[in-house]
Amino acid sequence: MSAYAAGGSATGARNFSCLHKFSLFFLTTTVLSTAAFLNLTPAALAQTAQPKKQTEKQQADNACGTLQLNTITVGTGTVGSGSYGTDAPNIVTIDRETIDRVQAASLPELVKQTPGVTMLGGVRIQGQSIAIRGFARQTDVRIVMDGAQKNFERYDQGTVFIEPELLKSVEIEKGATSIKYGNGGFGGTIKMETKDAADMLREGENWGLWSKTGYQTANKGWVQSGAIYGRTNYSGINFDGLAAATWRKTEDMRIGGGERYNFSDSKLTSFSAKGSASADGHELKATASYGMSENWGPPAAIRGQVEPIGSDVKKYGYYEAIRRRLAWRDLKDFSSSVEHKFSGDSDLVNTRLMVSYAFTSLYAERPDGVSTSASLGGKWNESKYSDLRIEAENTSNFTLGGFNHSLNYGIQLQRHNRDIVMYADTYKNNANYNYGYFAPYNMPEGKQETFSAFVIDKIALTDQLTIIPGLRYDYVRSTGKPNAAKTYNNPAAGHDYSAVSHDGLTPGLSMTYDATSNLRLFADWAYAMRMPNIDELYSTQSASSSLPRTSRDLEVERNNNFQIGVETIHNQLFTSDDQLKVRATAYYNHVTNPINRRFGTKNMPEKRGDGDTYWNMPSYYSAGIEISAHYDTTYMFADAAFSTMHGSRHGALNNIYGYNTYLKDLAPATLVTTLVWKVPDYDLTLGWTGTFVARQSKTPHNQNGGEYARPESAGYGIHDLFLTWAPQSGMMKDTKLDIGLDNIFDKKYEPYLSDGITAMPGRNFKVSLSKKF
Repeated sequence: MSAYAAGGSATGARNFSCLHKFSLFFLTTTVLSTAAFLNLTPAALAQTAQPKKQTEKQQADNACGTLQLNTITVGTGTVGSGSYGTDAPNIVTIDRETIDRVQAASLPELVKQTPGVTMLGGVRIQGQSIAIRGFARQTDVRIVMDGAQKNFERYDQGTVFIEPELLKSVEIEKGATSIKYGNGGFGGTIKMETKDAADMLREGENWGLWSKTGYQTANKGWVQSGAIYGRTNYSGINFDGLAAATWRKTEDMRIGGGERYNFSDSKLTSFSAKGSASADGHELKATASYGMSENWGPPAAIRGQVEPIGSDVKKYGYYEAIRRRLAWRDLKDFSSSVEHKFSGDSDLVNTRLMVSYAFTSLYAERPDGVSTSASLGGKWNESKYSDLRIEAENTSNFTLGGFNHSLNYGIQLQRHNRDIVMYADTYKNNANYNYGYFAPYNMPEGKQETFSAFVIDKIALTDQLTIIPGLRYDYVRSTGKPNAAKTYNNPAAGHDYSAVSHDGLTPGLSMTYDATSNLRLFADWAYAMRMPNIDELYSTQSASSSLPRTSRDLEVERNNNFQIGVETIHNQLFTSDDQLKVRATAYYNHVTNPINRRFGTKNMPEKRGDGDTYWNMPSYYSAGIEISAHYDTTYMFADAAFSTMHGSRHGALNNIYGYNTYLKDLAPATLVTTLVWKVPDYDLTLGWTGTFVARQSKTPHNQNGGEYARPESAGYGIHDLFLTWAPQSGMMKDTKLDIGLDNIFDKKYEPYLSDGITAMPGRNFKVSLSKKF
């Protein structure tokens, strides 16, 4: 910290300089980035841009003043609807129809076409995660499943393992301007809702069955889904419920050009159940989902091809040689929540109480006879991350000072646990390593207990102008669990697992102004925070290393972030039934005290052994632009969504005293275009989507960062085709056929955030057929 504290006096001037740079960036980026695409070979990736009208839930969220404005569904809406939602400018909603059409095998695969959102990892489902607006750490993207927050931050693994077939919608809130959620989520929040009976029942029905079968060619993957659901009224109480199951099995993935990645197959079984009861203003809802996966795979799920060692092939044969490079992986994922809502006769009382519990666990074991090391997880290892959360809030609607207010306020309690153990058989006779049973030094055990309180007031100043000020308080108490190995539990080396506390306020402000009937301006700002997590506070190294100590003195990260934008709507532009909607959004993040593992010879302490494993580094900034356009008529619609981002840090991760460097997780400029034809006489929609990604050379890998940064990547373009047939009458009514052909030219490409270690699927024919009974 002291190494750069002297620079604090220049903060004001530096912020002014950053704002000046950002204003120039906002004005010029579109022209410069569009020019970059002129050198690309056209290609595209399947995605429909069907927008979606505002749901009752979204309207309720607005009424609660959740610091949201307008939702937009460019690139991810319902095929054939051609309408926008009216919630928040930084929110994209992926509805059930889009989930069906994309036929994704994972959540990262489902959301990767959203502007500003990128999939990390590769084709192995257990190695995928999500980045939003250049924030790629696990704690930077908050995952919420039916209200239950999920946390899984195991090293070199994916972060989210939700079966898309169980979902009815996915809402992506980009940025850290929400007061409703705190402590992290600098990139944004992804909120998923599982199916319920109301979504499945047809008019006049009280119960029903649904079945679906799907297949795709790139990995010869089969998926089978089914659900039973119903509703009834008993003694004046309305009940409904749904139970669903999905089974998915694939072989090794074929990437562009024909190569198959060894041991990229998967076997997943998932279940979900949801039920509710409502009467006299009360609503009680309970939900649970569970998924499990077992298969052989590399110890680090984030990787590409797996090849055997030549000498092992001669000694053991090919099959056994490659198996020696693998681990048997057993993954389990669970989420549950119980929620009660009450809306009384008084506008002052609209309560919500929720209790949720979620966990993700992974057990990995290497084959017998394989020489193992603690750095690769030993002979076997097991980790479980669990979260128990309680939320209580109320919304009061009233008039004060001549203005209408919707005041939302509440408290949140959360307990997060990390239980981790490894058996490293190389230390089975070493007492300093507890005879092989201990937690990895970079994956310590521990718990975090959080208390939060928030208040958000939605104020209608005029019919055109609405402001939403908000304030949040977070208190986090972290406690490490002493490592069972004396090597990593030595007070003389600075190993301190005692409790430490962090707290702080997060203020925020949103504004929307309807300047005219077809022009809206919006802005959001928040001074968000992220508390240090268990890994950052309590990771250690041995006393012989340069940086052995735990890092209990870490300060809170802060993100001074805002976004501004404009939305315009034009009807009857070219024909009597058309509509054009355009939205442009610019955002800026200034992150201070960012936390990172301390490494690099220039960053070492003066005296060996005096350094903490993690430390707070100098600040960095990022900025970007997202432009979306939607044109709709009776028989066709077209979408275009463009995103670009830029950023740099003071110094480098391996040398804070050097020159400024690029941020390592910024996605290249991306353009997604979609053209859809609607054929209502035949209940058909068919379309084409193109994804064009520019070359990424702005990486610290080219600034002496080869040891930690992502290598540069080439630009590429992918073409996809899709068709949906959903008969509205006749013997095939309530049947739905989705057909897709992804990457039709079988292009081999490696996205920038895949680290140059893995390519994406090649030509892939997808088909699914579903039916309600």
